[in-house]
Amino acid sequence: MLRRFSPRVKLLINHQSGEAVAMKMVNLDKHPDAAVSVKKEVCIQKILQNPHILRYYGKRSQGSIEYIFLEYAAGGELFDRIEPDVGMAQNEAQRYFMQLMSGVKYLHDRGVAHRDLKPENILLDERDNIKISDFGMATMFR
Repeated sequence: MLRRFSPRVKLLINHQSGEAVAMKMVNLDKHPDAAVSVKKEVCIQKILQNPHILRYYGKRSQGSIEYIFLEYAAGGELFDRIEPDVGMAQNEAQRYFMQLMSGVKYLHDRGVAHRDLKPENILLDERDNIKISDFGMATMFR
């Protein structure tokens, strides 16, 4: 059975360039079973380069803490755009769906199954474009 852990994500800003990066932190002392998951997530993210996949920048280890550096999605989660009992405008939903399918096709063409697609793991950039994130449960099928 797959077990989930809750990593912390912080926003880092380079004060000279103004560039923003998301830093995902996983404490392996608190989540010892997460070491394999983090390693797999990093290996998968390294091979992915697509406009609808959150970009991977690098990883660093310091003691029992693993730091993963990722593209910052300024638009937040798709989850926050869905109104309870209402949904969203059809044209907006269709646009997001087409981008999502483009990203999923890219993943499948490379033998990657995400296995945890949900509105919380679909982020939006500053131009309101889909960014698939959180490859902690992903697997390779080729």
